[in-house]
Amino acid sequence: MGHSTSFAFGDRQRGTGGIFWLAVAMLAGIAVLTGCNAKHEDPKPEPVKPPEVTYLDQGWSNDLRTRYYFDPQGSRLIPYDWFVALEQPDNDRLFIDVAHVEDLGYLPAAAGPLNPDGLPVGFVKDPAENPETGHWMGLTCAACHTNDMMLAGKRVRIDGGPPMSDFETFMHQLEAAVTATAADDAKFDRFAARVAPKDGAEALRDRLRDYQETLNALVERNRTPHPYGAGRLDAFGYILNAVAGAALDEPRNLRTPDAPVSYPFLWLTPKLEWVQWNGSAANPIGRNAGEVLGTFGTLELVTTPDKMFSSSVLVDNLAEMEAWLNDLQPPAWPEPMLGALDPVKVTAGSALYQRDCMGCHNLPPYRMTAAKDNIAGKQFIKVTMIPYKKVGTDPKMIENFGPRTAFTGPLANVLFGGNAQVPAGTYLGNVVAATVARDFRVRQIPEDKQLAYSGYRYAPDGSPDTPKNILAYKAGPLAGVWATAPYLHNGSVPTLADMLKPPAERPAVFYVGNRTFDPVHVGYKNSEAELSETERARAFRYDTSIPGNSNAGHNYPNPDRVVYTDNERLALIEFLKSL
Repeated sequence: MGHSTSFAFGDRQRGTGGIFWLAVAMLAGIAVLTGCNAKHEDPKPEPVKPPEVTYLDQGWSNDLRTRYYFDPQGSRLIPYDWFVALEQPDNDRLFIDVAHVEDLGYLPAAAGPLNPDGLPVGFVKDPAENPETGHWMGLTCAACHTNDMMLAGKRVRIDGGPPMSDFETFMHQLEAAVTATAADDAKFDRFAARVAPKDGAEALRDRLRDYQETLNALVERNRTPHPYGAGRLDAFGYILNAVAGAALDEPRNLRTPDAPVSYPFLWLTPKLEWVQWNGSAANPIGRNAGEVLGTFGTLELVTTPDKMFSSSVLVDNLAEMEAWLNDLQPPAWPEPMLGALDPVKVTAGSALYQRDCMGCHNLPPYRMTAAKDNIAGKQFIKVTMIPYKKVGTDPKMIENFGPRTAFTGPLANVLFGGNAQVPAGTYLGNVVAATVARDFRVRQIPEDKQLAYSGYRYAPDGSPDTPKNILAYKAGPLAGVWATAPYLHNGSVPTLADMLKPPAERPAVFYVGNRTFDPVHVGYKNSEAELSETERARAFRYDTSIPGNSNAGHNYPNPDRVVYTDNERLALIEFLKSL
């Protein structure tokens, strides 16, 4: 079968849960075939136009924004023509129908030169074309780091913002759609007419069934006990299962990915000293290459030495994307839609922030790293790493990642000095670094360009930046925080108003997935009483009693001090809106 593999992040079945890992090797023989049933009428209904969107000024032109949405990065999930032709599992409407995309929490997009078939934001065609499989459809950063909010009746785009997408349900729906298409004659005939297989419908059906079996097996192998819901993912769990488990063909390295976290916002990311919730990454090309390998990118590990570490990662495109993010500005509070800020409250809130928050959450003019500590004299915005037991927030993400180890198999003597087992973070970092280094070597990228791609994340002696403390959570700047609900690393607190209350007073249960913004409490409508029956049906019920979902910790201004009065809380919220 070979060991070129493609990896998926997850499947949330409402009420059952499950994770898919997609092996590209199983698809190596799948032909994107053309020419069958030419007279069969395509039943695709008239497409619904994507909703009208208002864009805030975040420093991007329309052209740059579109490139961010639809420039490929090396992700390969399913043959592109298959995805475009696939119907929903329980009806004859296309999978990419606008209403279905909305149900899954993704953002519909209009067709255009970079998105000819009108796929959702962040769903793209990979440029590589195999004579048997054709182009692939994969994801980009935009699929997981772009959001729409309903502000005063207008749908407003937040570029780089944490989304309301439900990746698990998307993957479950994709698997169900493939299964239904393979099993139902009428559904398959319509699919085959759209794909138009040159080698005949039965050959296409056989290959579709092979693909279906692969997905079913992967669901069982990666099942999780609880669904994550909208806007969350155990990214480290999935990436490590992909790179250390599937790619290495080492089942002992697989773990249940049961520590979901919110997707972080991306503005300021290239300027930060450390990123990721546990402050484990600095080098942007390594960080972004790891993201691609965790979202359907291909990687060769168990192969001949000349092919080892070859991958589908599009390094140049990732470097371009990071440069675009460097220009992305935090979204300013939209006063024309939500009203002007109260200057008296902003001033009072600023004083409270300086007293209670500034020590951890950096504020302009930002505290910066020292130029003398960087190989190129670069400076970055300092972030504070707070030991997880001290901050008291849900520990599962830290406790899953920190102690985790990985068997190194055939890579022991290649990357790990003969060690058969190493910390999982070390394994991931070394494999991703070797993957990028191979790309640089094969394409003969000069050293000065390599250094730029790495974001100059090296000490003067050439040693790479080393994480301060992976058993800690990152407290970064809060620019644009008003547009990033729900809060804490695991999305367990629905609004800023709730965030500023003692943990015992925060909601124990709330709903996630609604886009209607509450400008007073700063978050989305989230209580059962606020939501209509239709909104509740689409939303996810977040229960903080489930492992990984705790809303405890971050008990500030100080657990030994009197908590904020209502007026103090409102003043601090007003200041946070201004950031």
